[in-house]
Amino acid sequence: MKINFPTDSDGYLSQECPSCAQRFKVRFGEGSEEPISFCPYCGNKGHDCWYTQDQVEYIQAVSTGVVLSPELKKLEHEMKKASGGFLKIDMKTDLPQVGAPPMETDDALDVLRFPCCNETIKVTRYDRHFCIICGKEMDMAATDAKKVFLSHKGIDKDKVSDFRNTLQLLGYDPWLDEDAMPAGTPLERGLLQGMKDSCGVVFFITPSFKDEGYLETEINYAIQEKRAKGERFAIITLQFVDAEGNVGEIPELLKTYVWKKPKTSLEALREIVRALPIAHNLVDWREGIDGVVTVPKIKSTSTELSAEATAILKVAASGDGHIMCHKSFGGQTIQVGGKQMIPDQSPRIVALWVGGVEDLQRRRYIMDVGHKGEIFQVTREGYEAADTIPDEETRQQRAEQPH
Repeated sequence: MKINFPTDSDGYLSQECPSCAQRFKVRFGEGSEEPISFCPYCGNKGHDCWYTQDQVEYIQAVSTGVVLSPELKKLEHEMKKASGGFLKIDMKTDLPQVGAPPMETDDALDVLRFPCCNETIKVTRYDRHFCIICGKEMDMAATDAKKVFLSHKGIDKDKVSDFRNTLQLLGYDPWLDEDAMPAGTPLERGLLQGMKDSCGVVFFITPSFKDEGYLETEINYAIQEKRAKGERFAIITLQFVDAEGNVGEIPELLKTYVWKKPKTSLEALREIVRALPIAHNLVDWREGIDGVVTVPKIKSTSTELSAEATAILKVAASGDGHIMCHKSFGGQTIQVGGKQMIPDQSPRIVALWVGGVEDLQRRRYIMDVGHKGEIFQVTREGYEAADTIPDEETRQQRAEQPH
């Protein structure tokens, strides 16, 4: 027996951990082919135990209706037949009625992708999460460390500022000493925190660069982060040549790492972008970087409410807030304030209006008060949304305005 559940606007379905009782969402049919085995919040291990309470109750109701009810009717028929008509047999059962499946709402959750098992989920974000397939623990602080530390001599500030501005345009988040540290921040503490928040450091070795003072401190911090983060941290050393042919001296501690000698600033920028473990545009971890969580480039597909959902919500919010949905031999009805909202019974039109009700449920603008998918009430969020949604005449006027 196959039971289908509706998903949210992005195709995700709620699951619930039996240990910590927290909900998360998964998208079946994509990502890993392995079953869910771990809770992304507490790391609890299990199999086939992730249904929500609403889903369990619906499964039980459907199973009873499909499997047990026909057997009871068959038993009643056989007993009546065996009695030969001498006994009046009337079996009454108190089986649960099967209503509509639990509606999946569009919740304000973070979307995280686990490269280790190619699995994408929706969760409430915490300091750590576990891959739902392999159970690997992910430190979200390590995932968030995506700044690019720019180390330089004060005399080269203008040159490095140009690189910072260009990196910002590409979507990176450069860390540049006094721009990143609030007034009063102890220098070494600020430098250490800046390095911890970064996924790489760029040392601009010009003829003015000297391995002394805080520059030596930055090198030590960089090596410390490289040892701790491994492939999640890059040490990028660029040796520049001035107009007279002079070059900066590579500090001893950096000579164990590969350095480049770019002929132009553009070549230097290419070396930076190529060496960093994060990609440009949407700044995130490159494929193959282990121990982090990535954010998918595809965001939520849910945008504005459909015209049908807007019409239903507007009418309901202006009246008593009730919405009645009923399907009979005469067709599908959606009544709001005594008004039938579906203009005709063509399959396409009916699907649009029924979908409008589902849109409102997903956004928690209405709630099922009858628990059978027939009687709905506008929620607080629904009334607030109705007050901000322009009416059709206003929408039309805006559409006709020149851009």
